[in-house]
Amino acid sequence: MFSQPVYTVKLMQAIYQANQSILSQHKVMLDHMHLPISVTRNMTLAGLVNATKEPDFAWPVFQAFWKELLLPGRPPILFSLDGLAHIMCVSEYRSPAFELIHSHDLALVRMFADALGGKTIFANGAAILGITSKGNAPINPSMEKAIAQATAVQKGENVPERDPFFRKYDERVFDSLRGVKVLDVQGVSKTEARALMEYWAASGILRSRIDEKNVSEKWTMAGGGVIAEMERVAFHDLRATT
Repeated sequence: MFSQPVYTVKLMQAIYQANQSILSQHKVMLDHMHLPISVTRNMTLAGLVNATKEPDFAWPVFQAFWKELLLPGRPPILFSLDGLAHIMCVSEYRSPAFELIHSHDLALVRMFADALGGKTIFANGAAILGITSKGNAPINPSMEKAIAQATAVQKGENVPERDPFFRKYDERVFDSLRGVKVLDVQGVSKTEARALMEYWAASGILRSRIDEKNVSEKWTMAGGGVIAEMERVAFHDLRATT
């Protein structure tokens, strides 16, 4: 298993900043004598997750924090990841032997995949969200088939079989997506897109003309009304001049 120490430090800092008030209400309950830093039971979970900014110490401290979160009596967890397709494949990282590393051999990714696939027990409840889209996603036959199968099960339909002539399915992907619930989120309609652009214009932050041609153009460029992409393409010219 390979850790990503610098990224782990950034993740811990983001967790601390977003959840300090809640984590400050819970104290450390386990012994963490193995850690390279001093952790006592008088320390809060906020103090634990913010205990180090040293990349070399980040992963063991994060593991300790995760174990504490899973104890009974802790707050429920929201664990989300955007760009799911990017972690359902072999990564561009290489091992000391210069072999490509599967994304699920990265410690943080493995932690998320175990949570998403139901291997992690959350005593206090949790929402594990993996988000993907048709845009900005590598072609991933294994993930697409696993999602199609999960969708069919959810709808009570016949589960589509794997292509018997395709030899590159990734069992680790199927394992991590087994039993997931699928929520298909559509983009806004052109009418809704126009209302959104008119709101931006009324707020003074969008200065372009709001007409059928402009709305249709932005809606199409936004992948059929994806909100985040609508914002990006609508304000592209404004960003370019600032």
